[in-house]
Formats: sequence, C-alpha cells, structure tokens
Amino acid sequence: MKTNLEKWNYYLSIVTEKTNRFIDSQKEGVSIPEIYYIVYPAGKIAEREIIGITYSHCKHRGITYFNGKLPTKEDVAQLKTYSESDIPFIIDNIWFTYKEIWDKENGRTSTSSVRFSDIVNKKGLFLNIEEARECAESVIQKIKEDAEFDAKYAKDANYNYMANGYKFLGWQNGWKHEHYDEDGILCSISGKPQKSFGYSKKDFPEYGKCIESKHRKIEVHHNSRGSENTVSCPICMIYWKYDCSD
Repeated sequence: MKTNLEKWNYYLSIVTEKTNRFIDSQKEGVSIPEIYYIVYPAGKIAEREIIGITYSHCKHRGITYFNGKLPTKEDVAQLKTYSESDIPFIIDNIWFTYKEIWDKENGRTSTSSVRFSDIVNKKGLFLNIEEARECAESVIQKIKEDAEFDAKYAKDANYNYMANGYKFLGWQNGWKHEHYDEDGILCSISGKPQKSFGYSKKDFPEYGKCIESKHRKIEVHHNSRGSENTVSCPICMIYWKYDCSD
C-alpha cells in the first residue's frame, strides 16, 4: 500500500511533466538571454542573471502544494484530479528566476522572478548595457528637470493663484466622473466591469487637455487631515482642489 506522500509525488510528477512540456513549447525558437539589465527609478542600472525557469499554478493554490508535514488523503485527491485534467496553461504564468548583484564590492545578491513574456517582449528591461546606459542617462536628466521645475513653480498654502493668473476649476470631489474598463474604454460602451474612473474631456476640457498632455503638476497639502489639497498646472495656468479626509 502506497503512502499519501508517495501518491502525492506520483501525481505531482504528472503535473510537472505537463508543465515542462508547455514551457518547452513556448521556449521553442525563442532566444533567451543569460543576462539582462533594468534601470531603477533613480537611474541606477542593475544586472540580472537568469538562473532558472518555473511555472506558477497561481489559480490553483492548495492543489500543487500541501500544508503540514505530510499530504492528507484530501490533498492527494485534489492533486490527482488536477493531474488528470486539461490544465489551462497560459504564457503569463511562466517565470524566470534571476539573481541580481546589488552590492558588487561585497558580493551581495538577491533573487526574484520576472515573467517569461516580459523577457521575450523586452518589457521594462534591456538586453545590452549600452541601451540601459542610455535609458539611465535619460532618467537622471528627467529627475534633474523635474527638480528644477518643482523649485521654479514651488507654492505654499498661502499662494494666491487667481492673483497670479490661474483659473480655478473647482473641487474635484464634486466633478462628474465616468467609469472605464481594463482597456480604458467607457464601461457604458464596452459593457465590461469597472477598472478605474476618470473625467471626460468633454465635461472638463481644460483639465482633460492638461492630463492628456501629461504636464507636471504642483501639489500643496494645506493640513495634515487631508481636508484641503490644491493641484496646479503652471503650464495650463489652472488649479483645482480636492478633499481626501475621512
């Protein structure tokens, strides 16, 4: 008579074999780098070495692993059913594990994972150091420009916006808002569930144009309770207030 652990390992091996076949099918014809680079928000470049590949059965928690020292009869039954099913594999559940050297002088490293699809599509990463350096220089330059912008247009709670030519758009809390789905389309048009909300350019043309242009804003918090906050755009010469207090 086999033990629960032996049965568990048998069914897990079936899941692992199916998983590996799927991963291999996605890797076929794809060039996988050994090293890639990322640029952190402050402009620092990090080198990451790919050290493995795995699949996350994230929608099936409690099926591909067990709690406690040994699997129970129920654990084995669940894994058996899963191993015999047509597992709905998707590419976004394939992950590369990587090692990052964050302190080269002292040999300190950390490990984490990145999506297979992000590596293939080069999403937020670079495959050569030259591209990473160009990005880092751009990031550092943008930080410098933003700091200069903030210093030039700095305001405090006593700043007189209207006297300085700004137009007041009102309190944002009272604005009519629209609901958008995961693709940024109005829910009333797509019929999909709400993912976010915003303000239409038709109802708020000045605000909409400013947001569309991605202008940098200056924000002032008038008190610690969050009952009065002012946001202004020195480019559009507009400002509005919002209340985020309890």
